[in-house]
Amino acid sequence: MNKERFLKKLGAHIAKVRKQKGYSQDRLYLEGGFSRGTMSKIENGLSSPEVFTIARIAQVLEVPISKLVDVEKK
Repeated sequence: MNKERFLKKLGAHIAKVRKQKGYSQDRLYLEGGFSRGTMSKIENGLSSPEVFTIARIAQVLEVPISKLVDVEKK
């Protein structure tokens, strides 16, 4: 899998988990301390998020980091 494809799958998966947890993108970025643009870029596969950012998203959504990055099974 190339980087571009992985980032698109990662972003789509993060968006799916966010929606399953009942969070809007606005709520996630506000509670996570990110900018709206950062969350949009991550979920659209246009940004390679730092590990800390992924950890913070997982913390806000109350899921393990592994749940956010496990895109291989999808």
